[in-house]
Amino acid sequence: MALLRLRPTPSQKGRSRDARYKNLDEAIMPHPRKGHVLDQRNVVLIDDVMTSGATLAIATDACRRAGAENVSVLALARVGGDT
Repeated sequence: MALLRLRPTPSQKGRSRDARYKNLDEAIMPHPRKGHVLDQRNVVLIDDVMTSGATLAIATDACRRAGAENVSVLALARVGGDT
């Protein structure tokens, strides 16, 4: 794994969009020993369900900090509405 979850995070269920981002703030970082594999690479992040996009956005930021050239995201399903 090139990314590392630094701390366990409570469930995102029932949280507002802003609360979801705050919940994940600084929780996902490039792995200190393995993150270098992302340097100058094209990366695809895959998530099963995207609600607010917070997890994918935080993981994208971590990939870019590790030097990823391009980061694309793929969600298998998208929750609609104001979540």
